[in-house]
Amino acid sequence: MSTISYKYQAVDGGGARRTGRIDARNEQTAFQMLIDQGLTPLTVKQSTIKGALFKNHRISQLEIATLTREMSVLVEASIPISRGLHSISEHEKNPALRDMIYDIATMIESGEKITVAFSKYEHVFGGVYIETLKSAEKTGQIGPVTSHLADMLERGIETTQQIKRALMYPIIVICFVVLALSVIVIFVVPKFATIFETNGVELPLSTRIIRIMGVSIVTYWWVYLGVIFASVISLIKAWKNETGRLNIERFLHKLPYVGQMLTAVTTARFSRVMSIGLESGIEVIEAIEIAGSATGRPVFQLECVRLCDRMRSGEALGDVINSAHGLPSFARRLFGSGNDSKELARAGNIIARHYDRLSDHLAKNVNTIVEPMITIAMAGIVLLVALSVFLPMWQMISINK
Repeated sequence: MSTISYKYQAVDGGGARRTGRIDARNEQTAFQMLIDQGLTPLTVKQSTIKGALFKNHRISQLEIATLTREMSVLVEASIPISRGLHSISEHEKNPALRDMIYDIATMIESGEKITVAFSKYEHVFGGVYIETLKSAEKTGQIGPVTSHLADMLERGIETTQQIKRALMYPIIVICFVVLALSVIVIFVVPKFATIFETNGVELPLSTRIIRIMGVSIVTYWWVYLGVIFASVISLIKAWKNETGRLNIERFLHKLPYVGQMLTAVTTARFSRVMSIGLESGIEVIEAIEIAGSATGRPVFQLECVRLCDRMRSGEALGDVINSAHGLPSFARRLFGSGNDSKELARAGNIIARHYDRLSDHLAKNVNTIVEPMITIAMAGIVLLVALSVFLPMWQMISINK
């Protein structure tokens, strides 16, 4: 039978007033559940706010990472998870996250397994998070595994923020340069071209090209906007489509520096999740499948599926790993050594740390690659525009002499 969310006001054993939400089959059950928790219910009303809160308030990856870190601390301090989560929910400012934490705590308190409670919000935590948590609960490794999960989430957030910070300056520069050049191409060059023609100056090829571009943009601006809009929509649809996403991924991996960055991030994430899975008691094949899904890279996910199929057909792990072309040769060698020494999880941690450092280095040095490219491209464009104005101007001066 489905449950209903109720909002309650109650008094605890110390006389303090408490408010929150509880899921129950009916109002009487909600009252009894509160009494079983040592509370004296004052009011219990069916809640109609919860759905709206989830629509208006987004739960970020940073909040999930913080919650995971707090869970690992609770387990390490031997505090019951349900009690600790109740305490966290009382101090949480994000209404959506507060309701979710409270709901999870209530389910655990009523006897549900931790992973069953978290699975209700798989759309928030993600399938990899839930599967890893399930394996950890089976082996009694909730504390270490949640700590590793928090490390992984925090590392992913940090890498994303580094890339955003590194790209912010080049993007701002490009926007201002494009705006300035648009004004020159649309308004300035066509007016100069008219003046030059009036004075009998033959326009050079560069001036004629820029003039045609400016006139076409002014006349057919709606076509240009339509093409840009259609291109963006097509790219979004391709990204959401499985085949399109694969093609985009393959293209990105072929780009210099970008491909290196993606490989480093993918290898670090795969190695860390695989190591977490093995440490929490998951079988190697299942750990590879979960780790492949955790990368979020369709090309690498397909390769992990093929690797697992080969292992199920009887091939040795060492041979399978050596043929994993999605992994750098250094990672393949370390995984092979870890497999030979029966220290595969430890090898995964070492590989993850190495490629985390490499991805950090690459992210911090994005500007050293992007800025020279932008400078060269902008210099070429500015030179072309300048020549389109100054060449006919010099000709006009010569004619007037």
